[in-house]
Amino acid sequence: MESDEGIGGRVRRDAGRLPALPRLGARRMSRVLSTLRRSWGEFVGPEATRVDHALTAVTTAVGAVAAPLVARRHGADAARATVACLLAVDLSGGAYVNNTRACARWYERPGQGDAEHLLFAAVHVHPVAVAWLDRGARRRVPAPVWAAAHYGYLMASTVVVRRNRAVRRPLGVALTLGGLALDLALGPSPRAPWFAWTYYPKLLLGHAAASCWSDEDLDPTVGAGRTGSR
Repeated sequence: MESDEGIGGRVRRDAGRLPALPRLGARRMSRVLSTLRRSWGEFVGPEATRVDHALTAVTTAVGAVAAPLVARRHGADAARATVACLLAVDLSGGAYVNNTRACARWYERPGQGDAEHLLFAAVHVHPVAVAWLDRGARRRVPAPVWAAAHYGYLMASTVVVRRNRAVRRPLGVALTLGGLALDLALGPSPRAPWFAWTYYPKLLLGHAAASCWSDEDLDPTVGAGRTGSR
């Protein structure tokens, strides 16, 4: 049997170690928060203003709420409504933030060349997800054709913009309008009719072309705090 002194000594030693647990949890939480802040900063751009942060959050939230409601209203089941929500979280917030000065400068910073822009566009295979989302709904053209047309147009347009940087601003506007016209010609998604109106502004008007901003605004040597010229 352990003596009272031995027991007391062990309790005191154990008690001395207890505060390490909250400290460990606090450090982990600090690392998590730091990672989240860094990820958010890379999403909106490190020069984003308070207005940029707020409007990005608001547009993302609006898309997250509205998209599944629209999908369910047009016959989508719970799984497809969830996919609609995830798509809208990316595209509705992205359509706004990718056209801000901070985000445009971030994606045009040194080290971000044509290959990086093409890769960014390539991973946006959202038309495939929308085609699946619309499975069972009446469409003007077959879903695979619809998805291939939208994705092919995005990639071809991104190449055109990146190879003609001298006229990137009007090209971005024209090709974005072309994407909307393509959507009308093919027939908008029955369950995500907002798709083209967020997909092309985010990826062509914004990311590929930065059509809203002059070359001076995108120049990394120009101060971050200036208002910018259109």
